[in-house]
Amino acid sequence: MNALSEVWLRRHWPAFASLALLAVVTIVHQFWFQPTARRYARALKQATEMGMPLDPNDLPRIMPPRLFARIADNSLPEARAQEAASSGQLTAEFLGELSEFMSRRGLTVTGTEPAPTTNSERSITLRAHVRARGRYADFVMFLDDLARSSRLYGVERFSLIPESGGVVNIELWTSRLVLKSASRL
Repeated sequence: MNALSEVWLRRHWPAFASLALLAVVTIVHQFWFQPTARRYARALKQATEMGMPLDPNDLPRIMPPRLFARIADNSLPEARAQEAASSGQLTAEFLGELSEFMSRRGLTVTGTEPAPTTNSERSITLRAHVRARGRYADFVMFLDDLARSSRLYGVERFSLIPESGGVVNIELWTSRLVLKSASRL
């Protein structure tokens, strides 16, 4: 071998080594990594089509059981909900539930008035105005009962007027939400 060529090869050996390494990496990529990546993509696609996605971003959104139960407890089929709201049946049930909660806590209901019902595409909002008398602690416990109930109650506003003997006059404006579920054939 020529001495000049030998010096030139010694000086440029890193370039030849990197070209050889590039060739090895390219061969490994073509014959090992790409087939493995294709098999993985195919398996991922098949799993997703079967309903078992492996990618955490593609997992189906599952409703928590407690939320599902709460929605089910407060839903009626759309036609039945519409009919019950129009006839006043839902409002009467709502006022009965409020009176029952209040009497359980020792509050005396002195008057109830239904308020306008709001009927939207997916829900019905029932409203009521209730007057009662009782102790403040019992009223707080009544509010706690409403919060712990499986129904979707809302307290829009209330006023308390104290009387003698620790009794308060209560004026309460409250609501209940009834969800409309899709009709099933």
